[in-house]
Amino acid sequence: MTGWIDLHCDTLTRERNRTAGVPTLDNPAFHLSLSKVPAGTRWVQCFAIFVPDTYRGQAAVGFFDQYAASFHAQMEQNKNRAAACTCFSDLENTLAAGKFAAVLTVEGGAVLAGQLERVEAIRTAGVRMLTLTWNGPNELGSGHDTSAGLTPFGREAVAELERQGILVDVSHLNDKGFEDLLAVAKRPFVASHSNARSVCAHRRNLPDPFIQEMVRRDGLIGLNYSVSFLSSSGGGGLDDLYRHICHFLELGAGSCLALGSDYDGTDIHPELDSVEKCQGIYDYLTSHGIPPETAEGILFGNAWRFFQKWML
Repeated sequence: MTGWIDLHCDTLTRERNRTAGVPTLDNPAFHLSLSKVPAGTRWVQCFAIFVPDTYRGQAAVGFFDQYAASFHAQMEQNKNRAAACTCFSDLENTLAAGKFAAVLTVEGGAVLAGQLERVEAIRTAGVRMLTLTWNGPNELGSGHDTSAGLTPFGREAVAELERQGILVDVSHLNDKGFEDLLAVAKRPFVASHSNARSVCAHRRNLPDPFIQEMVRRDGLIGLNYSVSFLSSSGGGGLDDLYRHICHFLELGAGSCLALGSDYDGTDIHPELDSVEKCQGIYDYLTSHGIPPETAEGILFGNAWRFFQKWML
């Protein structure tokens, strides 16, 4: 294996009900921690600042500021083994130095507080991907709990995010919002932690036409390990992850598929619930007939090539 790239985890804000000052990136009780990553592993992790739907305006800005500061402070505390990366050359240099590569992202467009100039502010803070919504509505649009699409501000924000080089992430966005995005997006976008709705009929998962559209647009889709999004009948382990992968491959998404674990933000089956178990994904896939080059693409190569082109 050449390495691992994970497009989404909630590890940074897992302790949000306490204080942003609590270190979260090396807690052995979490799904993901720096010390759990096997020695010698080339690892790129996107760390989301999850902004809950209850935060709006200055409260959302303040919440983001706290956790952005926490992220950078923890990167400094762990600088001998990890580094924050804001462009592809940062990723290359960090992995070449044998360090853990961390990319700051945001889950929840409320972070913009309805102000277009906030796009530049979050970019300056190091953010390189924004999940437009969580489950409910915000100033940009609505998540899967509602049916409204992108707002006029949301359409403007998508254009500005693209201009500023921040990846647009459609995970959690409802179907109407996704359709609205197709009309305004000029660049490939990401579904950082979403599975296939045809395999598990949850509204958070992507229907086949959306998957096919993302393939056509050279997008990137991260497989979510949540038991709720892997199986509607219990389970949620490697067998179900494999079923989703096979369906994505049938739809021609082999070069668009990546990992988006949702570590520390959801319930995960014991077969997948720690970074120490990730080698098991590769071993399972190759032992079940997935060619090694396809498995390596899903676990690392596809996202690596995407970042090389679009992480500016």
